[in-house]
Amino acid sequence: MTTVAVVLGLMFFAFCMGFVVLHSVRTDRLLLLDWAVLGMGGVYGLGWALVVSVTNGGGNPFWAEWVVPFGRYYALHTAAAVTLVGGTCLGWSLSHRLSTNIVEKQPLPSNSRVGRLKLALWGLLLAAIAMQWLYTLAYGGFLGLLSYSLAIRSAVFPVQNSLSFLKPFGGLALFASFGFFGLWLSRHRTLGNAIGFLLSFCFSLYVLASWLGRVSFGLYFATLILAVFLTHRWRPVAMLFGGSVLLISIALGAYYVSVSLNLKSADSLTSFMAQEFSFPFVSFFAQLDSGQHLFRAFKDVIVAPIYLLPSSLWTKWLVGVSQVNTEVIMGVPKGVQGVTQGVPVDLITLGLMQASLSGVAVIGAVFGAALGVIQRFVDRISDDGVRATLIAYVALKIAVLGVFYAQPSLVVSGNFALLVSVGFVVAVMKMPRFWSRTLKS
Repeated sequence: MTTVAVVLGLMFFAFCMGFVVLHSVRTDRLLLLDWAVLGMGGVYGLGWALVVSVTNGGGNPFWAEWVVPFGRYYALHTAAAVTLVGGTCLGWSLSHRLSTNIVEKQPLPSNSRVGRLKLALWGLLLAAIAMQWLYTLAYGGFLGLLSYSLAIRSAVFPVQNSLSFLKPFGGLALFASFGFFGLWLSRHRTLGNAIGFLLSFCFSLYVLASWLGRVSFGLYFATLILAVFLTHRWRPVAMLFGGSVLLISIALGAYYVSVSLNLKSADSLTSFMAQEFSFPFVSFFAQLDSGQHLFRAFKDVIVAPIYLLPSSLWTKWLVGVSQVNTEVIMGVPKGVQGVTQGVPVDLITLGLMQASLSGVAVIGAVFGAALGVIQRFVDRISDDGVRATLIAYVALKIAVLGVFYAQPSLVVSGNFALLVSVGFVVAVMKMPRFWSRTLKS
């Protein structure tokens, strides 16, 4: 079964790569759909081939009990992956057709529009600093938060912080830096933009350090690099190669950070990668084997907006899909009997838990439609550099990593700063227009 599984994984990867090459060459650029299919091929193709070969060879003992015995589900998982690709393409196509006639063409950037954008970016940076300062008061200030973040991994008793809901606002600094960097790429290279980027870049590094996210650092730098590629309008095949290298670099960076901080135990890079890539397949096999949570009727998608609220308002009564998945696999929910981490849910397992295998197609369609809407919105941005930077972030964070980490709570909370930043910038950009119309009336 190991050989069959490896062959299926490689075939699925080849299928995804073929689709991305043909589609991107036809459109003359890599769209969010292409990035998503690339992510699916990487996770469910190459990732599966690595997981099954290393695990069956004894190199992944942590997840072996959930991978080795379920050979009867191997081919079914690949079929579900193909279904996911089809559903995503269908949702993308429907979204594109419905929005073709309602997209407003934005005017070319002018000095006044660039000025309003810079004002919005400074507003994001100042708001991030102010709210992060208020958040850190419970830990003794900015440096105290860094010390606490490192210590919390050593089971230090958590500090009760009544302003914990302000933590996600630190992410506004990241998008301020993306905006200033985009203006710089568009040759708006003034002293003010340089200072804005330098300050927001430094504060972004502080915020990322306080979050201690292994992938977050790699994602941040990869966004800046990919934005440069996009600004220089690389050809699709070259962009595909460069993007693949960046994704591999993020994975390698997560490994070396884990080793240096002793966050994950692994004998080698392949063992580490197999362990990290296992949970999508473990979750799929565990849910099929259990059969108790295959018809949640898309309630996890319906309640997703609730996750925008502070967690204290919903954690006591809302049981998320990751909590259910953790209990099925680990036997108990997170926080009980020494289980300190939950088991995330990928896109296939999310669909499986909503309406069995038919739910995979529906979730894929929802995902594809969402990517289509985002693509149409980003394409309206008139400034080339800002548009390239935002599309780079969305491609990596949502289109690719959204396949891997798909639980609604994580998707919504993980993109809170993005939603707030975009909403704030749009509001600032439209304010002068609003006031001029009001005065005329």
